[in-house]
Amino acid sequence: MIAIGTWLASIATLAAVLVALIPIWREANRRKAQARNLRIRISSKLTVLRPSLGAVVQANLPTPPVVLSKEEFREVVGIVGDEMRESAVLEVEEQDHLGVLLANLEMSAVLYGTNALHPDSARNIRSLIDRSIVIMGEYGLLQGTVKKPW
Repeated sequence: MIAIGTWLASIATLAAVLVALIPIWREANRRKAQARNLRIRISSKLTVLRPSLGAVVQANLPTPPVVLSKEEFREVVGIVGDEMRESAVLEVEEQDHLGVLLANLEMSAVLYGTNALHPDSARNIRSLIDRSIVIMGEYGLLQGTVKKPW
């Protein structure tokens, strides 16, 4: 009888531990979902900036052509900066790369649409964008595959 009581106590203890872990498990899943959502939002904004930087890289004209207006470019950079307030849910490597990228984007936003933004600078920023997106992808940009809508 004592052995059965010990068994029941062990099972009850295990059940109590498992029940206590449920909120921790839920919080971890919520945090992963938040990080994935943030990665998607930041990546989409960075992707919007790439063609504009590409136009600067390929420009041989006195005034480089722009895909986004100077105001639009600054607005997108500002949105990325705002979204970085949530970066605590990201991994440290992501935070580091995105922080360096954001600093470069903010500096380039002042020069964008002028001759002062050098093509080499735009090329380097595009490389930072590409690397940041790759790093975010390694940590889980999407949970599954996305089929093209077209």
